[in-house]
Amino acid sequence: MLGILAESLKTGVITELDPFGSAASFGFPVIDFSRCTACDECARACPSGAIQVMTTAPGTRTVSLSYAACIQCRACVTACPEQAVSVSTRVEVAAYSREQLARRASFDVDPQTGRGTIRQDDVAAGLSLAEAAARLRERIHGRLGRSLHVRQVDAGSCNGCELEIAATTNAVYDLERFGIHLVASPRHADVLLVTGPVTRNMEIALRRAYDAAPEPRIVVAVGACGCSGGIFGEGTYAAVGGVDRVLSVDVYIPGCPPRPQAILNGLLVAMGVREAYRPCFIA
Repeated sequence: MLGILAESLKTGVITELDPFGSAASFGFPVIDFSRCTACDECARACPSGAIQVMTTAPGTRTVSLSYAACIQCRACVTACPEQAVSVSTRVEVAAYSREQLARRASFDVDPQTGRGTIRQDDVAAGLSLAEAAARLRERIHGRLGRSLHVRQVDAGSCNGCELEIAATTNAVYDLERFGIHLVASPRHADVLLVTGPVTRNMEIALRRAYDAAPEPRIVVAVGACGCSGGIFGEGTYAAVGGVDRVLSVDVYIPGCPPRPQAILNGLLVAMGVREAYRPCFIA
């Protein structure tokens, strides 16, 4: 026992005071549309279809990047001949909707060279960040105090997200210092933290967990699979797809898997302590 105490004193405090300030080595791709030529190389390299290049009209193409489907493989970074794709180091990547996890731009294409020139950097549709934040605050007003009880629901995950969720409880990140606690039953939970592409066999179990949880029943989708179905897609014979195909989702935490800091930030967003950022605009 004395040896353990001595070793603990020697090690000191390892908890990060600001877990969101540390640079992430496993970030999301960011497209510099001013350098992009809409050449389609990144889209062909993307295994999850997160990047799409479509011809919307003669002489016009649209390039879109969905962080909900991105698995952070960086194939797009390697494939881009213009070096227009870089990697973000931001871990504050939670959003209130799928639309806020997407960025797109329109290009005029030269018929001679096939190279595109940016016409417009489109703004994502749907509620603005301020409107979405206000809607969530209205739902939880007077219901959640300074603590949050979380029930994690595995709806078909590969367990990659579960490993990162477990890491939020270690001494480095220590989610309980923020008043966040993991509970064993949805009946005791304020938040359902859902992972996986919602397999057909888990759809009913997920609905029952939601029905068992008391109001306001905040739902947080974790990981590319939870946000969009990921590499498994949506509406297949085995999987329904993203969590929002079954339940109404309040906060999305993209990543494959998301880093512990991103999960912690998403829970604080669900708690109303922090507001979501739009990660697609952060380099």
